[in-house]
Amino acid sequence: MNEFKQSVCALLILILANCYLNSLYAANPPAEPETVKKIKQVAIQVLATNPPQLFVAVSGEVPSGGFTDVTLTRVSYSKPPEDGIQDYYLKALPPTQPAIAVISEVKARDRWIGMPSWVKGIRVHGVEEGVKEKLFKDVQQRARPRVRRFKGISNSGSYDEAIKAALAKLNKALADDGVRDATATWKVSSVQGEVGGITGLNQLSVIIIANRQPAWKTQPDSAKTPPTAEQKQEKSE
Repeated sequence: MNEFKQSVCALLILILANCYLNSLYAANPPAEPETVKKIKQVAIQVLATNPPQLFVAVSGEVPSGGFTDVTLTRVSYSKPPEDGIQDYYLKALPPTQPAIAVISEVKARDRWIGMPSWVKGIRVHGVEEGVKEKLFKDVQQRARPRVRRFKGISNSGSYDEAIKAALAKLNKALADDGVRDATATWKVSSVQGEVGGITGLNQLSVIIIANRQPAWKTQPDSAKTPPTAEQKQEKSE
């Protein structure tokens, strides 16, 4: 009987303790990160690596000290935005206890490995002095994705046969630079045919241009280097 009473008492103590903790939690809910009101400075750097990388550094102002867990959050999209601008939010956890009432600075960084080719710049959101935008065209030594051309030929005048031959070359080039599981966007650049002659020539050629994701090896816009042997070969394909 005594053991039963002890068990009941222990259970009641646990229930009361749990109710007390729940009341404390309800009275003082955990703080949520909030968007920094003022964005002071945004710096970006585009690295022409394979895959391309984007470094973003942002600083902002908060109304007091004590802000912690500062993060720079990249927005996810179901489809790329039409303007090609990637949105970011600078957020920080406000103080839960009295803090010094002095305007303070918070900073955060983001490194984006495998930045897609549609990104033309970034936009960092605050609240009051809300938005700062940086375009890649304003950044020196910006690297552009390398576009390659592939030529397919049909000696029977078949467009389907020529386009398949060009795509076969593109599919083979997807694995260049040791890249696996690459994809590419392509479009037809030109179609040309040649017929006649004693042999009854009926040749059709198709040239496609392609852009791989991740990009093939890139070259800065400002670089003025002569074409390599590989590039000359691509032009002749």
